[in-house]
Amino acid sequence: MLKNKHLLVSFFCFVTLAISAQNPEKPRLITGPVLGAVSATTARVWFAYKGDGQNLVSLQDMNDNTFYRATRFEKINDKKGRFALTVDFTNLQPGHTYKVVYAVDPLQPYTKCIFRTLDAEEVCDVNFLVGSCAYMSPGFARIAFPGPWVHIFSSMKRKDSDFMVWLGDNVYYMGKDYKSYDNMFDRQLKLRENFYTLRDFLNHQPNYAIWDDHDYGWNDADKNFPLKEDALKVYKGFWPNNYQDSVGGNYFSFRQYDAEFFMTDNRWFLDPEGDTTGAYLGKEQLAWLIDGLKNSTATFKFICTGSQVISDSWYDDSYAKYPVERNQLLDFVAENNIPGVIFLTGDKHFTELSKREWKGYPFYDFTCSPLTSPILNTKYLKAFQNTYSIKSTILYKKNFGRITLQGYGENRTCLIEAFKLGGKKKWAYSIPAAELKRK
Repeated sequence: MLKNKHLLVSFFCFVTLAISAQNPEKPRLITGPVLGAVSATTARVWFAYKGDGQNLVSLQDMNDNTFYRATRFEKINDKKGRFALTVDFTNLQPGHTYKVVYAVDPLQPYTKCIFRTLDAEEVCDVNFLVGSCAYMSPGFARIAFPGPWVHIFSSMKRKDSDFMVWLGDNVYYMGKDYKSYDNMFDRQLKLRENFYTLRDFLNHQPNYAIWDDHDYGWNDADKNFPLKEDALKVYKGFWPNNYQDSVGGNYFSFRQYDAEFFMTDNRWFLDPEGDTTGAYLGKEQLAWLIDGLKNSTATFKFICTGSQVISDSWYDDSYAKYPVERNQLLDFVAENNIPGVIFLTGDKHFTELSKREWKGYPFYDFTCSPLTSPILNTKYLKAFQNTYSIKSTILYKKNFGRITLQGYGENRTCLIEAFKLGGKKKWAYSIPAAELKRK
């Protein structure tokens, strides 16, 4: 029986995916699902599989038992015949709960991934997790890296947040990993296949991710990284963000109620260090960001990037090394009094909240790191010297953050919290929305 846009046809969607081989394999699920971008009416879901045959993918609406078919498929593969598949669903109902139903012959359907679309309201209490720097070795070294620290993902899952924002170095390419497309593909796949705590976390809530140097190329890689096109193809094939097809590089935006997120790319356009007039985001991306901020009606505008922004320290990676471009961005926000801007950053291997007045505008930068990577040794901290750090928020432990947007009107606030490995809260800091504007 046919249904209009409010009641869709109840049937499964078959996706035929053939692999050319002399002895075709029966299809085998490798790992997944991973839940990507979700809005009030759309969702993206990711799987990895190997073989020749048919995939069965559908969404079941738990509110009215309607089944939705996929409307778009994107896939990449390696030389071993392994596929990374992203499936798009559209015309979903706001505020409904959906179950991912899928099978790869001859297996029975799995139903491990359940999510809820956004409500139709413009303002709603919402909370999300943040983190960066998740070094994990899929080989023998996993005994130590990440070792027991991999269970941080279980602690994060128990927080039962609305979504997760990954702030870069979500995967570490080591040694041969960044030397070929297939090696990058293999590294990304093995981590999701081998670490069940990570896998369970990735299908527990929507995930949005930016990259930094280690999931782009070698350490401190810039625009001259020779395999940048391959790195971009692999990254987009494994992280089901809502990318903009027309742009170069790895940047995009998304909105959750009255919060807008500008997910920036600090590698694709990055000039080599040493030229203070050089590019960090680059002209094209900076223009996109400025235009997005200018036109955004969101109460909170989160600018997410791999490196710290408001600190003037040149220690390690920092926007301060590109002061002409950084100051142009800060000047624009302050001079145009763009309300609600907060920076979310990673990379540093410790956590802190920074605050800096810039032409009367109070900028905050929440740096959250690391998830599983080693902590920055304290003997190096004298070289850091971030004079804008709120000292009570510095945390030298493996950790993750949670941000809660709550209240209405003049009472709307942004609550930032930091949690240790086991989920114990270390500190909390509240920022009223009314504060985030020029005095």
